[in-house]
Amino acid sequence: MPISRQDSPSLLKQLYPNPTGNNGWEVVCDVADKLTGDLLKFEELTQANKADISNVSRYFADTRARQLVQVLLGTERMPFVSPRTNVSAETLFPDLAAFRKVIRFVSITLFHMAGTGRSRECAQLFRVGMRIAQAPTSDVLIGTLVSIACQAILTKQIVNVAPLLHADDLEGIARVLHQGVANRASYANAFQAEYKFFITMVGKLDITNISDLAGPDGDARRQYVELMENKARFDAAITDSLDFARAELGEVLRRIDNPQMYDGKALLPNNQDARLIAGILMPVSMPSLGRVIRMLTELRMTAMYCSAWAFRKRTLSWPARLEDIAPRDLCKELVSEKTFTLEKSPGFDAIRIRSEGIPPVEGEERLVLTIPQTPKSS
Repeated sequence: MPISRQDSPSLLKQLYPNPTGNNGWEVVCDVADKLTGDLLKFEELTQANKADISNVSRYFADTRARQLVQVLLGTERMPFVSPRTNVSAETLFPDLAAFRKVIRFVSITLFHMAGTGRSRECAQLFRVGMRIAQAPTSDVLIGTLVSIACQAILTKQIVNVAPLLHADDLEGIARVLHQGVANRASYANAFQAEYKFFITMVGKLDITNISDLAGPDGDARRQYVELMENKARFDAAITDSLDFARAELGEVLRRIDNPQMYDGKALLPNNQDARLIAGILMPVSMPSLGRVIRMLTELRMTAMYCSAWAFRKRTLSWPARLEDIAPRDLCKELVSEKTFTLEKSPGFDAIRIRSEGIPPVEGEERLVLTIPQTPKSS
């Protein structure tokens, strides 16, 4: 039963006072608004000890839950248009939490569909869910990070239910995942928006407001004070910061286009004053880019896993090598020419796709990736 509160307008009404009815972003906000009360119990079902088909089926006995699934399926041919035309330091992003909430709902729905023999519907909803999960990448960098989290939720679930799906549907899911890797240029939009915001903020700095960014003490505070007392030095730092931002954006975009260029190394301005300004205002580009490339690698690995299961269902045996289920260029790491490793579990009817991982950022170790994920040792 919908709840109406005069003092708390819905997220949909906050962001879209005049909804068009043909915008997937609006639908996500609307569904998130409706996932309240009893319908919010799906969150409990995502816990490992409650994610069994009987509990989930009881939840989906509620007609309202099934109706929301149909509403989400209706976004398949809709555009996703952000409510934001520009971003400032005061901009809020309440809708990004709605995306995560809706994707968790989609995930438990995939579990239900697969567990009740509705393989074709599961594949369709996964395709729609991936469109929803990828939509925030067109917004700003924080939207890209939310998108990464959403896609991880969906891919983890599809790996979980893959043994229950039909071969043709698994191949369809694999195509969706490979397309997600091929469309990586969309992530460039978020980095460009973030750098545009940085350039705007630097343009608003002057020697009267730069002290607002300074800490209470220490070398940074001293350096800010020195900049405030020397306009020529301040102007030079601003120019160097902007030049560096444009140069780094170019490097980020080149690495998105060709992930083999990614080495995990952060770039820094040569000028110490510019480094101070960039360190406060500039987006943390290389670590964020690393998360994007890791996610794209896991999408490709999940696609290979789905194709391996499709092969298993058709032939009653596992592929001897990855090239048996996909073209060679799709069997390779994004960051190198090396091929993923296909591991078979002795004594178990199971396989695992292994990656050497991506180059780590400074201070971190290289993380080996596996699909399914290797259980953490206690």
